[in-house]
Amino acid sequence: MLKPLGKNLWFANGGIVSFFGAAYPTRMVVVRLASGRLWIWSPIAPTEALLGAVRSMGEVSHLVSPNKLHYLFLKDWQAKFPAAKTWGTASTIAKCSDIAFSGELGSEPPPEWAGQIDQYHFTNSRFLDEMMFFHRASATAIVADLSQPFSKEFLAGHWPWWLRKVATLSHMQEGWGFPPLDLRLSFRKRASAQRKVQSLINSHPEHVVVAHGEIVRSDGEAYLRRAFTWLDRTW
Repeated sequence: MLKPLGKNLWFANGGIVSFFGAAYPTRMVVVRLASGRLWIWSPIAPTEALLGAVRSMGEVSHLVSPNKLHYLFLKDWQAKFPAAKTWGTASTIAKCSDIAFSGELGSEPPPEWAGQIDQYHFTNSRFLDEMMFFHRASATAIVADLSQPFSKEFLAGHWPWWLRKVATLSHMQEGWGFPPLDLRLSFRKRASAQRKVQSLINSHPEHVVVAHGEIVRSDGEAYLRRAFTWLDRTW
């Protein structure tokens, strides 16, 4: 269930959840830090098989929510790993008052993973801010909702025709990876977002793991340049 993608980074695909009537696949990332402890991003539904695989890899020390939409299974993982710290952005913490957070994510990484995992906080939309990450050892960018490269096969199998049309016209598909149009339209002060994306690209990512869509396994720099060209557009 856990598949490797570069040094000390694995991912696991979860089930499908519904978001405003659209089917969305889920995916989580596990990073083994230099300490040997595990950092888990956007945890998916915890099956016994998945939990067993994670436990065999090391001690779970960090559960990370990248934005206020990625919290569905945090409490389940907290129950399984009560000693782990749970992290979220300020908007996530404000929304999820029933979840006990250990710390707030900001522009600088906490000491626990500073120098190993970089983070970029996109606060340009008042509807949804997001924390993107870059794992240095595996040269992997980790993106939640700001890039969604759905395959044609997934869309054909799970989305109605009119939503497939929307996805195609708005480039929410493999090869482009744009986020939903309403999220793009809500973006303000885009120059600041462009600088952060460029900083991420300058780190030379080889892989890009997304929560929703197809994983980019090579030439992540080129993918990110294309996936964020929408920042130059007005629609």
